[in-house]
Amino acid sequence: MNEDRKSLGLLAVVPIACCIGLPLIAAAGISVAAAAWVGGITLAALVLVGVVLLAVRARRQRTHGPTTSIPGAHS
Repeated sequence: MNEDRKSLGLLAVVPIACCIGLPLIAAAGISVAAAAWVGGITLAALVLVGVVLLAVRARRQRTHGPTTSIPGAHS
């Protein structure tokens, strides 16, 4: 009878663990997904800013011509 009580005690823990554990796992999964979304959006924004800055720089160089700086040269 003692072994039966141990196995019943173990079986009683399983539903409790599932009721507590599954929502925590789901919440952690949602948090990871939210962090991935925010990270992806942030990375995309940084790349977009970099592309815009490179485009502006290339446009300025095309408009004003290439600048050469030779030490000691006077124009």
